[in-house]
Amino acid sequence: RGALNAREEWLPLTMRLEYDEAGERFSVHRCEGSSSTATNRDNFVDDNFIEYELIAVISCVFGGDEKEWINGDPEDGRHLITHVRVRPEDLNHGSAPGQEPTWLLVNDFLLKPVTADEAVRFQEWRTPAVIYYARKNLESLCPAVPLANPITRNVYKNDRSLGNPLLADKTPTFVPPSTEELATAMTVGIDAEFVALTAEETELRLDGTNLVTKTSRMSLGRVSVVRALDSTATVGVKGAEQRLAGTPMIDDYIKTPEQVMDYLTRFSGLVPGDLDPSTSPHHLIPLKRAYVKLRYLVDKGYTFVGHGLSNDFRIINIWVPPEQVKDTVEIYHLPNRRKISLRFLAKECLGQNIQAEIHDSIEDSRTALLLYQHYLVCYSEERWEAELERIYDAGQACGWQIP
Repeated sequence: RGALNAREEWLPLTMRLEYDEAGERFSVHRCEGSSSTATNRDNFVDDNFIEYELIAVISCVFGGDEKEWINGDPEDGRHLITHVRVRPEDLNHGSAPGQEPTWLLVNDFLLKPVTADEAVRFQEWRTPAVIYYARKNLESLCPAVPLANPITRNVYKNDRSLGNPLLADKTPTFVPPSTEELATAMTVGIDAEFVALTAEETELRLDGTNLVTKTSRMSLGRVSVVRALDSTATVGVKGAEQRLAGTPMIDDYIKTPEQVMDYLTRFSGLVPGDLDPSTSPHHLIPLKRAYVKLRYLVDKGYTFVGHGLSNDFRIINIWVPPEQVKDTVEIYHLPNRRKISLRFLAKECLGQNIQAEIHDSIEDSRTALLLYQHYLVCYSEERWEAELERIYDAGQACGWQIP
């Protein structure tokens, strides 16, 4: 397409499709100005033309030098970003309806308001992949369609394992959520374990240190969701019910779509064979089903308690509203001080020795729930700040090592 001027608007914000008198051929014309400055805002359609406005642009962004992304691995040095046009009232509750629409940049987990000029400006490092125009005044032309969440509690029905039934654990590691539990937002503990699909790449610097040039690609290997410690859920016949407080409602091992390079056993507790349908004794499901099951809980309003959840949710690629996240990494943290490990907190606050050899997501989920309970007790007794200082003092005294 040749070199473009850095300030050139390669895409029109508004364009017009004009039809000939027979209505058989049409031509496309760029409209000057944005939709907000166009005259006759309600007269977007007549007998011979229809106006469209730019709604979103998905672009491919190239990183590194040109040789890297042209002749190298197609995945090296490139990723997708999105610019989407939004109404101010959708972006900021304090904005009045009818104000000038703004643009939002979506880059991985980054959300940033940008100008319309930035959305339509292209340079050699950014190429449009998908361009989406919508007919102006579309809302008044189409009836309102009620939104319905396509993810229902049915995702928990017929939740069959892909694992080998002959090798299946004799005692299930979890009790699936009941209809009542799925109908009500609850507080649960959550922890995820991951495996590496590719190796980390590094370069040796002149000072002898290693520089990470490409991080390893991770995939979900196991996810466990544990009921709250005060849950009233039970299982069994009337008169002989068993309380399920603190027990897992999900303990899924994930069949990865690609070959696993490193199971990271020391940190994940996973070993070769755990994620293979022919050899796994666990409840093994596809990645998509695991995601949809979690997505249902998020949409239902569940509150998730865990340690380091921002990283877990990022790799799982699921967004959870901040008000539904209780992360003990952040709760047990003083500004400008180090983050404290789950293992140290369990020993110092609960007197428990966890992760002695390998990690277990059920144990870690339950520990996070206990730590959150400890925080709530200290906070209600107005001694939380003193407790947090005590934890940091204890950590510094022992060098943050577990005796």
